[in-house]
Amino acid sequence: MNEKFDIAVVGSGAAGIAAAVSAARAGAKGLLLDKNSAVGGIGGFSGLTTLCGLYDDAGNFLNDGFVREFAEALHEDTAAQQRRPTDICGAMLPRSLNQIKMGRVWVLPYRPEKFRAVAEKLFSSLPNLQTRWNSRVENAVVENGRIVSLNGFGVGAVIDCSGTAEVARIVGAECLETDETTQASAVIFPLHHVTRDLKSAADVVQIMLPLARAGFAPLHFQSNFGGDFVTVKFAGQPEQVPQLINFLRANIRGFENCSTPLKEFSVTRRAGRMIVGEYVLTGADVLGAKKFPDAIARCAWPIEQWNSAGEVKLRYLPPGEFYEIPARSLRAAKIKNLFMAGKTISADADAIASARVMGCCLATGEAAAKLATVVFE
Repeated sequence: MNEKFDIAVVGSGAAGIAAAVSAARAGAKGLLLDKNSAVGGIGGFSGLTTLCGLYDDAGNFLNDGFVREFAEALHEDTAAQQRRPTDICGAMLPRSLNQIKMGRVWVLPYRPEKFRAVAEKLFSSLPNLQTRWNSRVENAVVENGRIVSLNGFGVGAVIDCSGTAEVARIVGAECLETDETTQASAVIFPLHHVTRDLKSAADVVQIMLPLARAGFAPLHFQSNFGGDFVTVKFAGQPEQVPQLINFLRANIRGFENCSTPLKEFSVTRRAGRMIVGEYVLTGADVLGAKKFPDAIARCAWPIEQWNSAGEVKLRYLPPGEFYEIPARSLRAAKIKNLFMAGKTISADADAIASARVMGCCLATGEAAAKLATVVFE
């Protein structure tokens, strides 16, 4: 067996960043494995530019600790590069960190390159954290209900932040899954130099109709803090994006000069596979704003479900409310030292449609590290 680590974290998106950093800060000898070539996951590479799930419906932070630290670090040099934020009616917002209100929820705008830079800086400050990039989970050894080896490395505990429960798949742990009816995948990318007003449904319909007639899959526009900058969530395939952009330039007013900084496009999975834990969080828990004695994180994001036609359905919590996530939803039911965070927590298809957002992923990542630290001590 190769070198042994106290805690191994799989995946370096929001949950994995929080888990790896928090475990190392607690004194654990940590190992981070990721199939990609660099830190960031969906938050750093998908084209997303808003961090969701940080706030309640009044714009107040729901979770402190690493969540607030990471959000503040993202904001350090962003404010100077953006205009003062406005709400959907154009009113100036005096909110801290320049979060913006989108409909009934608050989000924090950010730049993907800053997301990656913050994570890289955190990782480089922790000599007891080792990273292995381009490393898929390929094998594991389980003895007496515990994972003792992962990819040939000895491990005291494992935190699955892969988003698709890759560790659970290898060790045969029971999982739940989402599908394309409620958590359809999308190609997400930023589109710059858009001068058209996209705030009203009528404006968007005028764009969608010619796109549909031309045979393109549905898409969704999300306005951002950059003035002429929008995020596009496209229900089609990555190879269709260049043709889509060319069509917009040639046929849609306000998109004549649009472009994207991305050179490659990929499908982003909103959610995939969740590990069955000691407790399965449910959609009823979310909408009922349920509280737990072993709570480790809070979330107020609505149940956000997307179908394969690019249509979104939102179900909100009662005004002023939030729900809690119990520690039991971060512990695997049958593998004693397997923990999960982010999109892999123990939740049904409705609950994960809320808990999958990055603010909540940061919170459960930090919490999973604290739980795992107790195991290896």
